[in-house]
Order: sequence, then structure tokens, then C-alpha cells
Amino acid sequence: IYISICKILNNCEKTVVLEYMDKIPVPKGDANREAINALGGFVYQIYQSALAWIELEPDEFLFLEVAEDYAVVACGALKGVQVKKTGHSVTINSNDILASIDSFADLRQKNPTLKIELRHLTTSIIGKEKLEAHRIGETPTLETWRNLAKAGNVEPLKNILNNLKLSKTTKVYIRNLDDKAFREEFLKRIHFDCGALDPKFLELELHSRLDKLLKDRGGVHSQVAGCLSTILVAILQKATLKQREERFVDRNALEEILERATQIPVNRAQFEIQNQLISKALTASVSKATNLVATRLSKPKPINEVPLPTAIASRTIQIDNIV
Repeated sequence: IYISICKILNNCEKTVVLEYMDKIPVPKGDANREAINALGGFVYQIYQSALAWIELEPDEFLFLEVAEDYAVVACGALKGVQVKKTGHSVTINSNDILASIDSFADLRQKNPTLKIELRHLTTSIIGKEKLEAHRIGETPTLETWRNLAKAGNVEPLKNILNNLKLSKTTKVYIRNLDDKAFREEFLKRIHFDCGALDPKFLELELHSRLDKLLKDRGGVHSQVAGCLSTILVAILQKATLKQREERFVDRNALEEILERATQIPVNRAQFEIQNQLISKALTASVSKATNLVATRLSKPKPINEVPLPTAIASRTIQIDNIV
């Protein structure tokens, strides 16, 4: 009966909400001005940043909106990541791809003492270029890039890049590289990670990673959602700071969030009270004749005040039996 009543009330509540929504006029406007796709891209970027933060090593720093969407810096190395949530396929001619290549050359020029790597992370899949001049054979150029980073003649790819809409700085940088340097210092340093996780699966992965981190620290699954919300808000706050040198997080900051989620702070007075209550509970739950725990927990007394143990058998009865 109780379950049936709950179902009826739930259905009634849904009906009331729907009727209420029918009475609210939905504003009409220019659909072209809606920023749904842009906001979705920002959300995806924040989620990817959160995943990078969770995977951060103790000696690494995660910079937000400083070099690319986010960048991991450690031990003289910088790994910049450009995040894109797009539905179309990408080729070597795509504006996002060209922008990432230009960005790598710019980072190399501005950070000569760091080992630079750039990762173009996108939900899009690799497409095939329409013009034969923009690819080698029938293989998409982004796939050719991956292959030539391992071995092969790089000269045809150099020619393709020289004819693309790259910046003058990037083209000069490429022309100054011999074949070995082109492979080691350019092809191997730029990674096109296409077909990345869909936002809903990325969120599930975040929940799974946090679930393990929290449980390893004594937490429970129900704390995952709140902990993730705290992490996302922290990223947004850091990413919007005016000072570039302040827009970073590290492993210590993550541990603080996990600690707040899994631990309950208790002051000294509260701790002593709880300790006394536990002692009383233990004392009351065990028989006094065999209560070793209570004896250990009780306050020390002079030896003359400690009662002798209860006699197991009457001595008089035992003597009479012997006689």
C-alpha cells in the first residue's frame, strides 16, 4: 500500500510540474544567437582539465588557459593540450588543426628552454582531404603524420605543409629543420588525438576515477558527485584569474579537496567527549568479572584500593571435602 501511495504521489507531482510548465510562456528569439555549442565546448574543456588534474603527478603543475586550453609543466617540459568538442571530421586543412600547428611553433619560440609537446584533443574523427595536393596517396594526411613520425620520407609532407594556410613563422620554422629534426622535433612533438571520449562517457570516467580515489582514502561512492562539483568549480575559478602565474593547480590542491570530502574535523574537546563515551560503552557491554578492557580503561588506583578477584570456589567447602 505504501509503495502504491508513493507512485500515485510521484505521478501527481509530475502532472503538476507539466501543467505548470504549460502555463509558462517559452521566450522566442533568434536561434542563431544561442550559444549552446560554445557552452558545450567550454564544459567539455573543463571536464578534460579535471581529468588531467586527477592524473597529475606530484611533481607536475596544471596551468589553465596559459599555454593552450591547459598545459602540464614539469622538469623542464611543457605539454600543451588544445581541446575541441566538434561533430565534423577534421583534416590537415581544418582551421583548428592549422591553429594547433601554429601554436606549437609559437610555444617553441617563446619557451626555448623547455621541451615542448602539443596535443590536439578532439571528439572529431580523421577525414580525408579532398585535394590530392593536400595528401600523399589515398591516406589522410593526419594518419600519414603519425606514420612518418616513426619512419619514412618526410619531404612530401614538408611540401604539403608549406602550401597550407600556416603562419609565416611556422613555415620558416619548418624550413629550417632538416629531415631528422623535422621528425624528432616536429612530427613527434605534435599529437592529433581524434575520436576522443564523448562528453557523457568522459563524465562517467571522471566519476569512476574519483570513486577509486575517494574509497582509497576511506570515502564512499555517494561523495563522488559533490567532490567532482568542487573540482570543476576550482578549475573555473583558477582559469579566470587575471594573473597568468596564478592560473595553475597541483596535486596538493587536489589532495586537499579529497581530504575535505572524506574526513570530518573534530576539535580536541569533542574528541575527549567521544573517547569517554566509547569507554563507558565498552565498560557497560562486558561483565565486570571478566572485563579486562574496563580495567585497562579505568583510572589508575592505589594497590590497596583495588578489590581482590571474586573467589571461584569456597575454601571451606574444599577443605571439608579433603578431610
